Amino acid sequence: MSVSFKSFSIMSVGLFSYSTLMFFMGFYSVVYDHSLIVEIEGMILNSCLMSMSFLFDWMGFIFLGSVCLIAGSVMKYSEWYMEGDLNDNRFSFILISFVASMLVLIVSPNLVSLLLGWDGLGLSSYALVIYYQNEVSRNAGMVTILTNRVGDVAILISVALMFTEGMWDFYNLVYSGGENWVWLIAVASFTKSAQIPFSAWLPAAMAAPTPVSALVHSSTLVTAGVYLLIRFNEIICKSGMGSILLVVSVLTMFMAGMCALFEVDLKKVVALSTLSQLGLMVMTLGLGMKELAFFHLITHAMFKSSLFMCVGFMIHSSFGAQDSRLMSSFAGSSPNLGVALGASNLALCGFPFLAGFYSKDMLLEQMQMSWFNLIFMGLAMAGSVLTVAYSFRVLYLSSASVNTSFLVSGLMDFNPSVVKSVSSLFAGSLVSGFVLFWTVLPVDLINILSHGQKYVVFSLMSMGGLLGYSLLNCMKGGSVFQMAVNSSWFLSDLSTKGSVDKSLSLGLFNSKVLDSGWLEFYGGQGGQVTLSMSSFTLQRGQAYMVKGFLCMVVLGGFVLALVL
Repeated sequence: MSVSFKSFSIMSVGLFSYSTLMFFMGFYSVVYDHSLIVEIEGMILNSCLMSMSFLFDWMGFIFLGSVCLIAGSVMKYSEWYMEGDLNDNRFSFILISFVASMLVLIVSPNLVSLLLGWDGLGLSSYALVIYYQNEVSRNAGMVTILTNRVGDVAILISVALMFTEGMWDFYNLVYSGGENWVWLIAVASFTKSAQIPFSAWLPAAMAAPTPVSALVHSSTLVTAGVYLLIRFNEIICKSGMGSILLVVSVLTMFMAGMCALFEVDLKKVVALSTLSQLGLMVMTLGLGMKELAFFHLITHAMFKSSLFMCVGFMIHSSFGAQDSRLMSSFAGSSPNLGVALGASNLALCGFPFLAGFYSKDMLLEQMQMSWFNLIFMGLAMAGSVLTVAYSFRVLYLSSASVNTSFLVSGLMDFNPSVVKSVSSLFAGSLVSGFVLFWTVLPVDLINILSHGQKYVVFSLMSMGGLLGYSLLNCMKGGSVFQMAVNSSWFLSDLSTKGSVDKSLSLGLFNSKVLDSGWLEFYGGQGGQVTLSMSSFTLQRGQAYMVKGFLCMVVLGGFVLALVL
């Protein structure tokens, strides 16, 4: 075993151990209602205390445990996935720096210290997305980092505006009205959680290796924006921004579901499903239920990371093919993979008694009891139907008995390293919802529904299954509708080609009309002609200067003689 593989194993064991400790401390904090704040005072500037703070409460402990559990599984998975790669040692260190930045962000109740983890996530995610160093990964990395820089600027401006509050700690802030920094916090969270109109970078980040996708799209980068909204949820709701969160999140959820339903790239389907679930979390925060949003964030991290690992194994076994229509018969040739993939997909759908059921069922029931209007209710229900539809479609295509892959003998089952990495997350996909439902959720979160409303969730799952079955062999087409859903409602073009094409066209116009046209005529070329003519005139005048000088000397001497 090489040194890099040993580093993967050592970091995996350390992360698993730290995860166990954090889960224990989290449940202890829930039972005894204990929290710990560590503050290191720095300097006082104009009655504003600049300090480094760390907040350890039940939410932070459980989130730390989840991130470390998934990161440990990803490290073990990378031991198999990155085998034979020449730069796997560099990959491991970039990945651990990414995890460290996320841990700093989780325990930071101070906006200044939070900025360290926030910027660290953006920088390390860029290094991971461009890891393969080809044209696709470089373009995806530029879209990712430029979108994240918008959020970084919003956080920096928020730090400056919060200077008037006398502190940057958000755990004891009191909303007094008129705080403009609340809008900037929402914009920053939208960029990290890929909400409309910042959704283009998330599917593009699929150019990164699969271990990165399993970590980025489950519990780290995309959830950083949601976690920021959770910490500022009370102030955001009091400022009246809850309705803005609802509009943006419902549209994101519906858009991602439509795109995933017609997408044939299996890895992008899973990425778009993450975008849909992020919209569901932000919608819950718009209703003011931060505990429920955090509950779904943890359960989603468990089954989505497991799903990414299964999809990555399928792509690796299919010699890099990512077209879901060319993947089949994995249920027969890879029984362990079939079980893990099926359970993760069913948890994503909200199948009863899996991890996603407890959070999604509670979310949809709370939505029926809220003040939603009919349009938002319909879009949210449609998003749930689409989630079931594309999940069933992927599950059927990957486990169909008719083989459509290139080579049957190339299909294989999980090797021991992959089994070790997926097993813990697979267990989390099964039991995490049940455990957190009875320990984390508030006791007063009770739903009172009629018999008809209670069967709404089951009806949605049935409709989604029928829709997914009817679109099993959907092909990409050239209609405007399919072009729209395949490009995330043209957000990909607007984020990349739209701005670039306009800039290039404007540059070509300036080059032709100004640089090579009027400015050239009246500027460089015109000035050159004018100076050449003036120089020629001066040269002609100086050609007879000696004769003129002698004549003036003779004339001057004659005048001087007359005067004397």
